[in-house]
Amino acid sequence: MGLLAHTDFMEKAGTGIKRVRDACRINGNEANFHFTDTFWITIHSNVKDTKNVPDNVPDNVPNNRQMIILQLIQNNKQILLKELAEMLKVSTRTIRRDIEKLKQMNKLKRIGPAKGGHWEISINP
Repeated sequence: MGLLAHTDFMEKAGTGIKRVRDACRINGNEANFHFTDTFWITIHSNVKDTKNVPDNVPDNVPNNRQMIILQLIQNNKQILLKELAEMLKVSTRTIRRDIEKLKQMNKLKRIGPAKGGHWEISINP
């Protein structure tokens, strides 16, 4: 712990297990901690399928959100995924999934690295 305390990988000593349990409970997941001479955690996901999209989401919601993402990127080509997620009130995982779809449709691409790079919107004929 002493070594980790001097890095960016640790926020505060003694709060991790409670925070993981609380986060799992809020998200409907189950977390099991096992302590021996090592430390193990098993998180059982509540996800029903690999798409990770709730059953009650209308088909056009992701499309509408993707159009909004493109508009936000048009306004700020260096916008962060975290900022997009906060603006759209969804998880960064959802934003990543939408960005991946936009890339596959050749509507969006990333120029440069995650830090210091920027987005480029492609206009398809």
